[in-house]
Amino acid sequence: MSNALAQELDRALQREFAFRREGEWYRKGKCPECHKKELYVHAEKPFVLKCGRLNRCGYEKSVKSYFPEIFDDWSKRFKATEADPNAAADAFLQHGRKLDLTGMRGCYSQEYYKDPERNIGTATVRFPLPGGTWWERLIDQPGRFEMKARFQPKRAAGGKSYKGYCWAPPALTIDKQAAAERILIAEGIFNAWALTMAGHAAVSAMTVNNWPEHWLQELRLAIANGPTPNHRPELVFAFDVGAAGVKWSRDFVKRAEEEGWSATACQASLVEGDAKDWNDLLELGRLTPADFDEYFWNGRVTIATSALEKACLIHERKHWNGFSFSFDNRMWWASFNQARIAEVRLKEGLTEKAAIRACAEVDEIANCAFRTLYRERDDVIDDTAYYLRVDFRGKTPTAKGRFSAAQLTAAPEFKKRLFAFGGMFTGTTGQLDRLMQIQTRDLKTVEPIDFTGYSKAHGAWILGDIAVRAGRVYDLNAEDYFDFGKVAVKLRSPERLLDIDYDRDNFRTDWLPKLWTAYGAKGLIALTFWQITLFAEQIREAHKSLAFLQIIGEPGSGKSTLLEFLWRLYGRDSYEGFDPTKATSAAIARNLGKVGNLPVVLIEGDRDESTPHSKRFEWDELKTAYNGRAVRSRGVRSGGMETYDPPFRGGVVIAQNFAVKASAALLERLMSLTINKEGWSPETKVAAEAIESWPTDTLSGFIVHVIRQEEAWLAAFFAAFKKHEKALPAASGVGHQRLVKNHAQLAAGLDALATVISIPDDVRERGHEFIRGMIRERHQAISADHPHVAKFWELFDWFEANEPGGSTPINLHTKADKLIAVSLPMFEERCRHRGIQAPPMDDLKQLLRSSKSRRFIAAKNVKTRLESKVIHCWVFAQPEARDEVMED
Repeated sequence: MSNALAQELDRALQREFAFRREGEWYRKGKCPECHKKELYVHAEKPFVLKCGRLNRCGYEKSVKSYFPEIFDDWSKRFKATEADPNAAADAFLQHGRKLDLTGMRGCYSQEYYKDPERNIGTATVRFPLPGGTWWERLIDQPGRFEMKARFQPKRAAGGKSYKGYCWAPPALTIDKQAAAERILIAEGIFNAWALTMAGHAAVSAMTVNNWPEHWLQELRLAIANGPTPNHRPELVFAFDVGAAGVKWSRDFVKRAEEEGWSATACQASLVEGDAKDWNDLLELGRLTPADFDEYFWNGRVTIATSALEKACLIHERKHWNGFSFSFDNRMWWASFNQARIAEVRLKEGLTEKAAIRACAEVDEIANCAFRTLYRERDDVIDDTAYYLRVDFRGKTPTAKGRFSAAQLTAAPEFKKRLFAFGGMFTGTTGQLDRLMQIQTRDLKTVEPIDFTGYSKAHGAWILGDIAVRAGRVYDLNAEDYFDFGKVAVKLRSPERLLDIDYDRDNFRTDWLPKLWTAYGAKGLIALTFWQITLFAEQIREAHKSLAFLQIIGEPGSGKSTLLEFLWRLYGRDSYEGFDPTKATSAAIARNLGKVGNLPVVLIEGDRDESTPHSKRFEWDELKTAYNGRAVRSRGVRSGGMETYDPPFRGGVVIAQNFAVKASAALLERLMSLTINKEGWSPETKVAAEAIESWPTDTLSGFIVHVIRQEEAWLAAFFAAFKKHEKALPAASGVGHQRLVKNHAQLAAGLDALATVISIPDDVRERGHEFIRGMIRERHQAISADHPHVAKFWELFDWFEANEPGGSTPINLHTKADKLIAVSLPMFEERCRHRGIQAPPMDDLKQLLRSSKSRRFIAAKNVKTRLESKVIHCWVFAQPEARDEVMED
């Protein structure tokens, strides 16, 4: 290991575990699993971390797996030169994979791969393959890319293929293979290399389902032409642990035997969730002859042809008298009576193996095979569940689901839950206890999250069946969660809000000109805000706030078509938003909390003036969402006083026929645009119909395309924000600090959008011009009175002009030339008498204090002009006297 790498690793070990040096070893480190100070590692060759509590903990992990970031950027530490062009490749293989390069130089080269879409690259280790193609492993931060390894693309290969061949180390010639006692056939090249270092003749099939017919033909020919034409090596299929490895091991052993070969299997583990391959075991020092005795036995168990054979193999090695196991997608219970075995052996003169087979009692306890995959743990609500996979015989598809702790500890409850998936358990609680004791040992813990979108804690967008993290797209693994190395995450709910079809090679933006034709700058600005919401958490972390977008549109103006189109860019079809007036308080809270870095669209929340106040949504409830704080809280069922206050993680879009009527504080948080029929033409109609019918599967990749470029987008956004925040006041004539900040974010989002999709410069400038108009209109809107207040003063002026004097003047103040005193009950009564609908009194009592046309002074008892009666009135300054200081 190089000095620089060794020093960096040493610092990381001390920082993480605070080891004590004892001779050649680091000891007394805190174990990540049991938290006891029993962790140790070799100080000079720190390859494997181990816990000294072997029976109670037994934690073991390679240092490379624990600190992947240190072993993740090889070409920066090891610069390729003309004299040493393979410097990074050699270092990766030797230090990162612990492979011995002796005799291997020349069978690989250091190359370079560049992602054409994201403009990022990495050094690679490339191996020429038999058949005329190649395979390469990415070695510089491979997590940034969709795959860590790649075969030569088919088009570039010119029809050549590795299929049917096996790769072999240079020293293992075909003649040496022909003379070998056995040949281990591994899945990957590094695995074959590791097995070779362990003293075995080993080759790589490159993929698990590659039947090596051409290689076998070459092997037969080498045997026939060799010194021992009657000798054939045993073929050992040593594929990776997992369902695919088991399936193809069984299939290929059977096929090899049918073709006249002696064949068996070799498996690193019988635990399907064990992800260690042969190269991992080399690093852990577990490729000794004693270890292989276990691995070959694992292989025999894997390819057993009957439940009885498998049970006997397990008993012979483990000496268990009662145990469960799976075979042929069913669960079995095996019992062995030692006294009975001894009796039969003595009485009938059988060998021990034959007696064991004759006395074995093997019974089916479930008509399906189930496996506990992992534990789900949510610390927020103190909930633990287990996720099981259930496999059936025949064509019945595999089922997966959550089981509670209670359901896994009582046979009747387990039977009921399993039956819901189509399985039947006939075992006892004792058998279930023994079974789960094994299945729940050393389980991986997965964190379930209860919202779709960006998880700040994990730095990833969890979008349903795909996730994006640091520019890399992840698919759900076979166990239905996303594995990000040190953490594992999944959506708690089976609900999938987004159905995304992403193909980076066929990403399209030819819909953009249609959007511009149909909606002009308004459509571009709506799209801009839509993609800004993808980074709501990051923006709020830096700016402490993110503005809301209000889209106003009269019926038939195309507002719904635009919103549904924007949603389809994110893979949400036939959806516009939710109506808060039709939702319960709990439903509103869930709609606001179920997404992160995605828009939340509230539609028709205000209705119109005739809508009863009780049916309207109080927009001021959203004020805390502006800063990303909780909108609503709920209690936690923990027996204590805890509450759950989920932060608001998304962006707010309000879409309705009328402008929002709320407090000045809420109105300042809004940016507003109006969709109307102005400028409609046959051309705009055709464009609108085109985007309305555009297939979702060709649009939905937009969300992935944007968030994969998170780093570039955010850099462009924050740089542009500083520029626009400084220039916008002069360009728009508006100096209101909050409005400038909000619209500067929108302008910065437009510039950032132009870094991820192509937008013509003139179109972008027209967008910025539109934003400058938006801030001016918003400033005018917040400078005017609320519509309810404006109507109040309109009616007040009308009453004064049309009902002068009389016994009951509208202005009750004795200093009517300077002050106004209005009794709201009398005002409401006057409106009713005239058949006029007054603004809602409850709203007025909240809004009149912010009156702008007449300055509010107080709401108090006043001696009035009505025979000096004292009446509770709302007192304001007359417009011409509003700047005077008056005491009443």
